[in-house]
Amino acid sequence: MYELAKIAGYLASPLTVAMGLWLVAGLCAVAGRRRPAIILACIAFAGLWVASMPISASSLNDDLEHRYPIVPVEAAPVADAIVVLGGAVVPAKKASRPGYGLTSASDRVWQAAALYRAGKARWLLVAAGGVPDFQGQQVEAEAIAEMLVVLGVPRSALLLETGSRNTRENAANALQILNRAGIRRVLLVTSVQHMPRAMQTFAKVWGAADPRPPSVTAFPSDAAALQVGHISLKSFLPAAEALENVTTALKEYAGMVALAMI
Repeated sequence: MYELAKIAGYLASPLTVAMGLWLVAGLCAVAGRRRPAIILACIAFAGLWVASMPISASSLNDDLEHRYPIVPVEAAPVADAIVVLGGAVVPAKKASRPGYGLTSASDRVWQAAALYRAGKARWLLVAAGGVPDFQGQQVEAEAIAEMLVVLGVPRSALLLETGSRNTRENAANALQILNRAGIRRVLLVTSVQHMPRAMQTFAKVWGAADPRPPSVTAFPSDAAALQVGHISLKSFLPAAEALENVTTALKEYAGMVALAMI
């Protein structure tokens, strides 16, 4: 199931689709079928262009980012624990990369620490396992824990979930840890784009596993949508950041559809 989900995620990428179409177009050209080759190549080019436009990124992400609006830390309710999901850090690798790196989603770590320092919860659970890419690579939850300690969270307040590989496993593994600690109210911290799918996943997984699961309140962070503002020529010109945002949004929508089907 995990590998199928990863494959589905790659297939939801406009770049992957475009490259696939270009590959088929090349095969058609080699086979002497010039007209289908030109049509497929043009479709791939046009599709990738549209997916790379800032106006496309803003339109696709607008719905995701308005389902759970970002609020100040002061406005967050008090809970028993803060749960922050992974995807924020590139873990360290011994010898070749002794330090970890930050991703575009690293703001969630800052926000989780801010919530703790504001007295919004006693515990902070880091749900970030993942599959290490290299032997000896640090598990992401451990790297995030190091960051949180630097940001003022006591190590004694941290709970680590290190075995998950996706959001569904985040939810299942976190529930076991929370139940053992007697935690009943949770603030969930993840990116604003990912929050709709995360909330649906936690509700479904926890509802199936526990007749009285902990309550979950969303606290989204790291808004990534490009704000187009007024429409101009630049809104229709390709941008790498726009393509990244469109790809992320499409994966979130695909994930929500898959979640509804299983």
